Amino acid sequence: IIKFMVVQSDSTLSSAYALVADGKLREAQAALEEALTNDLDNHDLVFAASCCSFWRDTMERLDGMEPFEQGESLINHWKRFKVRISREEKPSERTVYAFIKKVFSTALEQYGKLLDKTNTGNADSLLHAEVCRKIGFCYKQLGDFEQALKFLTEANASVPGRAEILAEMADCYELCGEDKSAKVIFREAFFLDPEKVDLTFLESPLINKLVAMVSLQGYMGAELLEWIPVYGTLYSVFNVRRQLKSQEVGRLKQDIYAKENELKDPNNNSSLIKPRLLNMYFWLIDYYDLAQESSAKIHEVLLKIKILDKNIYTLYAGNA
Repeated sequence: IIKFMVVQSDSTLSSAYALVADGKLREAQAALEEALTNDLDNHDLVFAASCCSFWRDTMERLDGMEPFEQGESLINHWKRFKVRISREEKPSERTVYAFIKKVFSTALEQYGKLLDKTNTGNADSLLHAEVCRKIGFCYKQLGDFEQALKFLTEANASVPGRAEILAEMADCYELCGEDKSAKVIFREAFFLDPEKVDLTFLESPLINKLVAMVSLQGYMGAELLEWIPVYGTLYSVFNVRRQLKSQEVGRLKQDIYAKENELKDPNNNSSLIKPRLLNMYFWLIDYYDLAQESSAKIHEVLLKIKILDKNIYTLYAGNA
């Protein structure tokens, strides 16, 4: 009898996944709940039924929305779903994959409808970049990293220098096994604007290991994001450097001056300014080092780091 129940439950799950793929979540949930009456302790049935319940209303509301809104609704609900999965002791991989496939192929289809509209010469390049980023992101979630990189690269070409686009590109590069490119681009993203990087969907072991290490220091939220590039340098994760262009050096020095003044104002949030300033100092030292500038300039910046945070200075000087 037990063997028969297992076969029946597996058959129901397979049928439910097919219904999920067709967007028929109510029917899938009903079939799973009916199967549970004969197999009450089947964790996979319980989990699959709860996932159908979680997604049912969101999927049914899509029809009344514009394509972009549909895509955004699905991605935002997926964030909540990830939290839901993280609380589960043993989430079924087959069930999670069935929903990944349905959610991100649906979102991909909706964003795809906007691609032609944003591809015209007089289209808003910001919107085009965002549509390409979201298409690339959907491909990444579906495991097609080459297609993901194609669209993320187009997004970056359309509006260069956006941290959120670069972080997704770096994630794809590492998932493709291109660690060096990943390190360079992650470092760039966290230099441009750490707080624009959404950690929720970054999957590469490189960045997740770094996030875990920085979290152990007690940082959360915006502070965590700001400290990631600092510890990325200290732990030699962001260890692939590049030479700055002369206008970038000028901008970096101006930004350092502005941040130093912000830090002097007690009304400003020093817990966010300090790590940003430390990372800027690291970049300036790298520039002086690569450009073979005088060691006096490097020592001047090292002294600023020592005054700002003695512990960071000790770790950084020890790695130098």
